[in-house]
Amino acid sequence: MDERDDPRGDVQELSDFELAVYETVAEIDVEGRAADFESIERLMEAPEEDLWAALGHLVSINHLHSTPKGYVLGPHDWDA
Repeated sequence: MDERDDPRGDVQELSDFELAVYETVAEIDVEGRAADFESIERLMEAPEEDLWAALGHLVSINHLHSTPKGYVLGPHDWDA
């Protein structure tokens, strides 16, 4: 896939905190389940407003998807 066709935002635009939130969701998603906010909050031990901001940004740039059960990874190519 051409980089211009990739709907995800550039990982370099993420803060260290956003990367940590993404990695936390990825750890839970590897287990085959969506990461609910309470699990993310418990694992991250970070202020709620910071978590909501990071999750919102990650969803807006298509790195995560919000589902009724929680957050899951957006499109990625490492398991192809």
